[in-house]
Amino acid sequence: MKQKLVVLIFLFAIIVSNFSLVWAVNFYDGVRAGKGLYFLTYTSYYYADKRTDANADTLYSDYDYKKIEQIFRICYYTTDAMFTIVLPITKVTCGFFDQKASAVGDIIIGAGRFLPTKKIDILPSIFVKLPTGEYESAKAINVGTNQYDIRPTIFIYKGLGRFSIDASFRYFIRLENQSTGIRPGNEWHLQGLLGFAITERLKVGPSLNWMISEPQKKESKNIANTKRESVSAGFDIYFRIPPIGITVTWLSDVYAKNLTKGDFFQIKTCYKF
Repeated sequence: MKQKLVVLIFLFAIIVSNFSLVWAVNFYDGVRAGKGLYFLTYTSYYYADKRTDANADTLYSDYDYKKIEQIFRICYYTTDAMFTIVLPITKVTCGFFDQKASAVGDIIIGAGRFLPTKKIDILPSIFVKLPTGEYESAKAINVGTNQYDIRPTIFIYKGLGRFSIDASFRYFIRLENQSTGIRPGNEWHLQGLLGFAITERLKVGPSLNWMISEPQKKESKNIANTKRESVSAGFDIYFRIPPIGITVTWLSDVYAKNLTKGDFFQIKTCYKF
């Protein structure tokens, strides 16, 4: 009976959790780009065989979670501003629950304006995630989250000779899921990438992502043991084959609490019209 109760509580928690990694900070995400229209694609694969508990201990070692995602993004830059829309197409499977989902995910729209600084690029932005993805409250595995996110973000880029620093600071305000009545915990995200230019067209460097959440809420009350935290580390490789820029990313979850623990791979392309 106790074991069944643990499984039910765990199922309840993951129904209202977001199983996707946020975008990794890639080279030049915060750069003051030239005026014009940009088309970006993100092709990613995430696999996790472990699910952790509130103490960051392994809860299930045979979770068998896979997420394949193709993201299409349009960006328009003026001299000082940025506007974007993001459309994800996602397939997720979980062997532990023998469930899968495949559909268009939650669409994201955003805008930002560069600060008038010369020695460093700073881009305060605001993103809104819309609950457009397919969602069923009875399932543990979903493509959509059935709730809005408001995501204030600051991107920073600083060139230092052959070195560069790309970083972002994000706060996700996560609104209530109308199907479950649960509000996922708001999240803090800090991401950084240190780059070194080997040539004019090739750059590499280590990257680090950190996220911590507040507890989930039901009727304005915190739900016990629902805080989440993760640390992921890896590297990025950027190379340019005019007119396309390509970034290859690998991140591995080195610490996870109330989350899956696995590896993330992504190929990002950027084309300017």
